[in-house]
Amino acid sequence: MSSRSRLLPVLVAAGMILAACSSAATPVPTVAPSPTAAPTKTTDGSLPKPELAALKLGAAIQEMSQFAPKLAEMAGIYDKYGIKVSVTTFNADGDALQAMLSGQTDIGSVGAGGLINSQLTDTPATQITVQKVKVVDGLFCSKDIKTAADMKGKSVAVSTLGGTAHASVLLALDGLKLTEKDVVVQAVGGQAVRIAALKGGSIACAPVGMDQATDLKALGFNLLIDLSKADLPYPATGLGGLNTWLKKNPNTALVMAAANLEAQNMIWTDPQKVAGYWATYAQIDAAKALTLVTGSQDQLQRSLRWTLGSFQFTQKVMAIVTPGIMTVDPAKAMDLSYLQKLEDIGFYKKINSPLP
Repeated sequence: MSSRSRLLPVLVAAGMILAACSSAATPVPTVAPSPTAAPTKTTDGSLPKPELAALKLGAAIQEMSQFAPKLAEMAGIYDKYGIKVSVTTFNADGDALQAMLSGQTDIGSVGAGGLINSQLTDTPATQITVQKVKVVDGLFCSKDIKTAADMKGKSVAVSTLGGTAHASVLLALDGLKLTEKDVVVQAVGGQAVRIAALKGGSIACAPVGMDQATDLKALGFNLLIDLSKADLPYPATGLGGLNTWLKKNPNTALVMAAANLEAQNMIWTDPQKVAGYWATYAQIDAAKALTLVTGSQDQLQRSLRWTLGSFQFTQKVMAIVTPGIMTVDPAKAMDLSYLQKLEDIGFYKKINSPLP
């Protein structure tokens, strides 16, 4: 059995855990990888011709903060820049990650944890954009659970073990002075599925985006902790690809980054139009969709940029379940050169996107 076959299940199970920091020491990061994006030849925002005319993108899109890759498809942005993108929506981030690492998709919208962990395998991957850089979930529980003590022995839903929701649960438990041993963590699926399970009573608590707080409170659910106030360096989801794929298709990767940047900026520049797309995708009322779109503006990273510190935080958290991850230089799992290239060629300026 290859190292990839042995490690991939571990990667998917532990790839996205972002909770309380472990006590393991973080290795001194090396210099970030040299830029892989194509050399700058223009300053008017023009993009190079992509090597690929079509590709497959995998993503778990359960909330507005994950919408940019699908929005770019629905709004025709990929087509405008010469790529026919087929977006496959997965139920959880771990599934999208596995699809990318196994070659079922060309590129994925995935979390930093899995990409850092991929450095331990023979299929290392790199993140080139990040849509959200902080925790925005709250831990909501059924009517009879009002305190941390009430949670003991109860079931708490996550998307997949090791996924972003699992990260929020661990962080919430830490904030409530509990541990994972005090509850029963149950993988049920993305946010919509978790909310349905909470309403149906099959689980007691679940991490849900704070943009849903008003609706959940109206239904009688209790908010035990609001993680959005923690302001932690949390790189949730963003475009990532296998190193081999990125090296072979630098222009394609650059155009994908540009399309996602343009789609992300639409959330600020044209929220009404984005709300129409989200209402169609999520099958909800247009007025509610607009509320969710405007509410997400405080959660999202408009420039799609992030810091090494956020990856180091992720690494420390992952060490709780994968101690070997501390041998990895987290800088090797990230490459800001694509976004820097977009700044250099004038693309940020062209679409009126502010820099961080």
